[in-house]
Amino acid sequence: MAQTTRQTSLLVQQDWTKVYQSFTNADFTSYDFETLRNSMINYIKVYYPETFNDFLESSEYLALIDMIAFLGQSLAFRTDLNARENFIDTAQRRDSILKLARMLSYNPSRTTAASGLLKFDAVKTTENVIDSAGINLSNATIHWNDLTNDNWLEQFTAIINASLVTRLMNTVFL
Repeated sequence: MAQTTRQTSLLVQQDWTKVYQSFTNADFTSYDFETLRNSMINYIKVYYPETFNDFLESSEYLALIDMIAFLGQSLAFRTDLNARENFIDTAQRRDSILKLARMLSYNPSRTTAASGLLKFDAVKTTENVIDSAGINLSNATIHWNDLTNDNWLEQFTAIINASLVTRLMNTVFL
């Protein structure tokens, strides 16, 4: 009987002002486990005091209430997380931000880094750079793919590596 009366008053007899007042009194920020659990237990204590009075922690009904409170907390968390993705200020997922930008007729495009090609024909240094054969390469011009020099690659690499800053480049040019 109480359920039928309550449903009738909710669906038929209330006008928009009563519905508005009920939403203004609702606390939508307190959907954590303990608040949901306590509000369900208080609801049962208020509306069903003679029917249900088994409030022991080992009760299977309280286990069901705990499970419903956990599900309510999980649903509230997911709903809040998804609702945040609908606003550009609070969105965090890249996909959501791009969709919001497209909704505003802004089509973002990816920026591409500058790129280019560098070709060395010859290298020359004034520093004292010694190759594996013990030859000082200071003031010697080493040409790329020099057919007259059998050791051109190792000498070319030694001069290039000597010119690189070692604290910025940890790899060896080859």
